[in-house]
Amino acid sequence: MTPYLKGTLLTLSGVAVLSLDALLIRLINADPWTLLFWRGLLLSACLGWLCRRQQRAPRRLRWGSALCYACTTITFVLAIRLTSVANTLIIMSVAPLLSALLSRVWLGEKTAPATWLAMLLCSVGLALVMSAGSQSSLTGDISALLCATSMAVKLVLDRAARPVSMAPSLVPAGLLIAIVALSQAPTLQLPAHDMLWMALLGLGVVPLAYLLISQGPRYLPAAEVGLLMLLEMLLGPLWVWLVLAEAPAAAAWPGGSIILAALLLQRCTAIRKPVLASLSTHKYKNINNCS
Repeated sequence: MTPYLKGTLLTLSGVAVLSLDALLIRLINADPWTLLFWRGLLLSACLGWLCRRQQRAPRRLRWGSALCYACTTITFVLAIRLTSVANTLIIMSVAPLLSALLSRVWLGEKTAPATWLAMLLCSVGLALVMSAGSQSSLTGDISALLCATSMAVKLVLDRAARPVSMAPSLVPAGLLIAIVALSQAPTLQLPAHDMLWMALLGLGVVPLAYLLISQGPRYLPAAEVGLLMLLEMLLGPLWVWLVLAEAPAAAAWPGGSIILAALLLQRCTAIRKPVLASLSTHKYKNINNCS
């Protein structure tokens, strides 16, 4: 398995788990700040144990990533509560574009033409979905945009720290989320019917998802990790629709199809190149051995 394929599979696995995030947030009826407190505290406790022996990245990168993740989490939960799940996840599709631009400026990392094309097509899909304007809230949409921006910065910081994993940075991030939420939450008590969903979210879905996703920038450019995370935009509303019957707007279907097609095209193009290069190298070695 090439490093490129390994990074792709790790990121896709994390995104598949993370796609349950929006559904669980909707199933929890507690105040958003109460939800954020327990989500941050449980995440920090879980990953603090799992990452206790992992190598630490430089402090400035680790704390920068932690601050960005805290901002991403807070704005994501607020956006989910203030606007539709479809709007939230689709607005977040600007994250790969921002990641590509920031990687170019900060890391000098070039973005492949296929990735730029995929981001352009994703923007078209985003425009289609947003044109519906259903269940939209300006505050919720702004929260989703802030979420996309902080996620893009986090991916670039994680890429800058390679080959070290940035999963340990989620431990202080969870504590930051809990501290901010503690100052805003009207109560820390969870209703009895919310405890199971909160445990599943804070001890299962979020730690596992970001433990996997944080490995992605070790093997893939930040823009490509962001592109793969767009799959959550398709899977998240699907779970909400199946369980809670919150159907996406009609325009979300063609828009989501365009985004999915763009992602598949970009993945096939990106994975095909290293595979062909590996085969060519292998063939060249065989010819030399025969001669």
